[in-house]
Amino acid sequence: MQTSQEEHIGLNILCMDGGGVRGLSSLIILQEFMHRVEDARGGSRVHPYEYFDVIAGTGTGGISACMLGRLRMPIEKAIEKYANLVKEVFKEKKMSGPTMYKATKLQDALKTMIREATGDEMAMMSEDQNDNPCKTMVFAMGKHNLNAALPVIFRSYPATTNPGPNCAIWEALRATMAHPDLFKSIDIVESSIIQSFVGGEIGCSNPLVHVLIEVERVWPGRQVACIISIGTGQARTIQVSNTSRWYRTQDVMVMKDMATDSERVAQEMLVRFRRTSQVYFRFNVDQGLQDMKKGSWERLGEAMQHTKAYLQKQETDQKLNEAVRSSTERRGIVSTAHGAGQIFSAPENCIGFKHCPAPTKLYTGRTAENTQVITCITAGQNERRVCVVYGLGGVGKTQLVLNVIERTWDKWDYIIYVDASSTQSIEKALSEFGKAKSMDKTSKGVVSWLESCTERWLVVFDNADTPTTNVRQYIPARGGSVLITTRLPDLARLAEGPDSVCRLSSMSRTDGTELLAKIVGLGNECLLDDDMTAAEELVQNLGGLALAIVHAGAYIAHSAGMTITRYQNLFLSQRRRMLEEYNELPVTAKLEERGDTVYTTWRISYDQLKPESRELLGLIAYLHHSGISEDIFKRAAAAMHSKTYPLPPTDVESQAQSYIKRYLSNFLNTDGSWDAVSFIRVMSDLTSFSLIDFDRLNLTYRVHVLVHDWAKSMADPALAVEYTATLLSLSIDHEDDTTSLAFKNQLGLHVTSALTQYHNIGANHGYYFEQVYGCTGRWEQQIKLLQQLFATFHNILGGDHPDTLDSMTRLAWAHQCLGQYDKAEQLEVEVIDARKRVLGVEHSATLGAMSDLAWIYSCQGQHNKSKQLGLQVIDHYKRVLGPEHPDTLISMGNLAWVYSCLGQYDKAEQLGTQVIGARKRVLGAEHPSTLDTMSNLVATYSDMGQYNKAEQLGLQTIDLRKRVLGAEHPDTLISMGNLAWVYSCLGQYDKAEQLGTQVISTRKRILGPEHHSTLDTMSNLASTYLGMGQYDKAEQLGIETLDALKRVLGVDHPDTLFPMSTLASTYSKLGQYDKAERLGAQLVDIRKRVLGDEHPDTLDSISDLASTYLRMGKHDEAKNLQIWGLDACKRVLGDEHPTTLKSMHNLALVFSDLGRWDEADELCRKALIIAERTIGDQHPSTQQYRTSLLRIHNERQVKAAMTSGPYLYSSPDVIDQQVNLLYAFTAPPLSP
Repeated sequence: MQTSQEEHIGLNILCMDGGGVRGLSSLIILQEFMHRVEDARGGSRVHPYEYFDVIAGTGTGGISACMLGRLRMPIEKAIEKYANLVKEVFKEKKMSGPTMYKATKLQDALKTMIREATGDEMAMMSEDQNDNPCKTMVFAMGKHNLNAALPVIFRSYPATTNPGPNCAIWEALRATMAHPDLFKSIDIVESSIIQSFVGGEIGCSNPLVHVLIEVERVWPGRQVACIISIGTGQARTIQVSNTSRWYRTQDVMVMKDMATDSERVAQEMLVRFRRTSQVYFRFNVDQGLQDMKKGSWERLGEAMQHTKAYLQKQETDQKLNEAVRSSTERRGIVSTAHGAGQIFSAPENCIGFKHCPAPTKLYTGRTAENTQVITCITAGQNERRVCVVYGLGGVGKTQLVLNVIERTWDKWDYIIYVDASSTQSIEKALSEFGKAKSMDKTSKGVVSWLESCTERWLVVFDNADTPTTNVRQYIPARGGSVLITTRLPDLARLAEGPDSVCRLSSMSRTDGTELLAKIVGLGNECLLDDDMTAAEELVQNLGGLALAIVHAGAYIAHSAGMTITRYQNLFLSQRRRMLEEYNELPVTAKLEERGDTVYTTWRISYDQLKPESRELLGLIAYLHHSGISEDIFKRAAAAMHSKTYPLPPTDVESQAQSYIKRYLSNFLNTDGSWDAVSFIRVMSDLTSFSLIDFDRLNLTYRVHVLVHDWAKSMADPALAVEYTATLLSLSIDHEDDTTSLAFKNQLGLHVTSALTQYHNIGANHGYYFEQVYGCTGRWEQQIKLLQQLFATFHNILGGDHPDTLDSMTRLAWAHQCLGQYDKAEQLEVEVIDARKRVLGVEHSATLGAMSDLAWIYSCQGQHNKSKQLGLQVIDHYKRVLGPEHPDTLISMGNLAWVYSCLGQYDKAEQLGTQVIGARKRVLGAEHPSTLDTMSNLVATYSDMGQYNKAEQLGLQTIDLRKRVLGAEHPDTLISMGNLAWVYSCLGQYDKAEQLGTQVISTRKRILGPEHHSTLDTMSNLASTYLGMGQYDKAEQLGIETLDALKRVLGVDHPDTLFPMSTLASTYSKLGQYDKAERLGAQLVDIRKRVLGDEHPDTLDSISDLASTYLRMGKHDEAKNLQIWGLDACKRVLGDEHPTTLKSMHNLALVFSDLGRWDEADELCRKALIIAERTIGDQHPSTQQYRTSLLRIHNERQVKAAMTSGPYLYSSPDVIDQQVNLLYAFTAPPLSP
């Protein structure tokens, strides 16, 4: 028994024509339809039997219907089974007899398909409807009664009227396929009575008429939402003169009859539903299938291609979208009786009243919102529903509601449209309704009448935008449905019913672009690709605001010589003018009666704001349009009486400071503390008119881009931007605690917005703004501001003034961060000389500059120079400031990194751990300086081969840096790059590649493609590709990175040498041994000269070069180099360092090639045992050592056997072949 809710939902019906092999076309069309349904439902998987209430078909369409409905196959599986079936059945013709194909083959193929789907080839056609509510209908014809063209229905559900045979599924499908010229008829026995059937395609190739009659019988009184009828392609008559059995004209005539019948029914359905839109949808491939015969199984691919071409047509695309919308909404449009073609007598009188403007014919998109509103106002049974649609003026609220009314028109006996912009307009609309009904003309009388009315009514209160108008008193207390459109979010409290609040925001880029293209293309002119791209950009710049899109499109369509591309270019420079040009269009060119532009609608709201709200909107206008936090105003208020600037304020700056102090005083309590309630009250005034929104997730405010731009015109731009710049500079401090850094990290877009509008920013503001760019890692912007600051301070304060030298120091640091080390060194040396001269050697400012210079030396690869200066600075710091002063700890952390670069890992770990502990104690665990040292220690652990420690600390550091600095801050990216390298060292190459690629992409965008940090990550990724065995990628990226680093850092820089090492190893793996030897030897020479003979990087290069010698057959050179390298590794790094294990392994391979089996076995076995314990059993290096040990074992046995007996005189090549063959098939167990 159906519930009242089920009875209200409209039925979805699918009917599929017959057509032999061409039936594949129907399934391809349905597949596209189902994919769009899934997209409309948020990507959730849905099968046809779950979506349709009825699936019916005849002939091959009957087989498809049964697969999808009765057998519940997914559409993809149905396509696969269909293709297999027609290939099996039609690929072989009979040599004699009246039919072309073997019915036994068809029968066997059907049983196989059914057995695979149900487990029982004799499964019955009728099934329990509780298991599968989808009803399946398959049509055939009685062999002895074809005159009336009345088919027999094989049903998956019980029927009391004209039931079909109670038979197995295969019998029903065999019957519907029994075309007289293709397969012989089938006899079905029921109650000892034999009934003969032939294919349903004879006179019933499109069974939709009979389907709709059956639907009305099963569901009397129900409503139909969507009817989808799918044909198998337009067919045409083919004349063939040869009358032999191989080229029989009977097939052609039958195909003609089938096509005529299908199209005749399709035309009848078009006539039947011509006055009811969005319910009947016919899909049929119009070109390419005309000459395809029923048994042309070899042309399945051709059928698919023609169908795909049909689906790409604009008309088909639009029809599919409309069908998806109707079937998804499940809104009852026509009754089942109407669908069945029944005619009713006209009612004696019409007492209904429906008055409402028509929606625009260009309405586009908003599928989800349409469904929400329709469901809300129509789903209630004998209960009041109030749906409130609210949003910014111009966003499309009225058109959404008018479209909803159009789509539910037949649902209502009364529709009352009310202009709710004022009390007077509401009273007038209700009075006119009362007059039309010859009843009480007062609004109270009309409301009372509606409350007692038992018929279906809808009242629409449109544009309820005035806060003083009490809409609530005009809403009937019971029955019916109410729609309200408003800019006032507070009216959402009037909503009643599920999903009764619809906040309408900007259109999606896809919907907005489609709407713009519709308007511009009213003359049916196709848009060029460039214009389509410009259309997408224009929609984005318009913020997806529906009214703005309409006005822009109307202007473009009307104006000769105006293209979307040209309009977009003009709009970027003069936004307001271009949108207001709509007012100048003639009436015939406008697309709606109201002439208001978006600015007119917002001005109405602006005039209703409180004075302090207008002032706040003026300040917001020059901030960025999103991420506006209360903290900006709170921090500025807290600092406005104590803030100091480096230079005396100008007149404009003084005026702005006075204004901001006066305004922010509105939000202070008597004791000077922040009054959040007062601030929220003013913000709420702006949100109450939808001029701004509150982002509850991020606890910030945002403004639509066009409102943001319009708000700038509400005040004098020169003063307004100075007010905003003052607000921002007051909010910024020079603290480096985590709270302050997090705040400044969120301020970057606001500072950029103010600077974009204010090109002549004063030094007093720049003094604070550059701090924000430094915190966010936007060093190029920071350098521009610092250069201006330095020039201004130098001219006004002098070259030795502390503020001038501070600006030079920060400028040097910014250059260093950009990898411009020579500029940084030059500036820092000047600063040190000046500070020594003015302040003395041990002044903290002098020592800070010396510490910075030591770090620059390290970045340049001058590690010994950096170490020497760093030790000197630390000694001074400890004496002057103490061992745990933050400045002392910074220098100690830098020195720990230098130790790591020098390969002195024990010192680096010891000092780094000491600094982290002290920084956590003094500064806190999340302070950026603490995180710097943690990040450096990750790299140290990695260099020491302690990869698990490195991974654990790396993940912790990334998590903290993302939270404190942001996901794209350069320091965060350094930590992510370090972790990617750790993953590579651990052999987790997929993770390494994914993270490394992400870091490279971000660094290229933020820092540029040739920044030192970008190139470092590219170098690491090349090494990852090498580990993954993707040698071509490794070579390509390695060459690109090496060339760039040579240009940026020079050939001798340590960071240049790493990709050189990777590239040499890559050449060796590729078998390009000459290149590998030449580059490897060059690398060893440079590293010995720059880093020293026993630096870990030098030893690693020596091991790689020895491996290349081994591959080249230079055994003596390989042996001597590996022996020396292994001794050095043990002495410098210890027995268990990864580089030491690598040298052991490589030397074992040399001994193996020399036939020194005992030494090879001992060394390789030792490397394997240590690797299993230190880096894990699954690490690629461990697996490589295990493989090598197996090979050594096999070579020893096989060569011993082959150098005696019959193999004594075998050539070395033959012996090697036998070794390789035996190695491939043997893997004896090993024990330590």
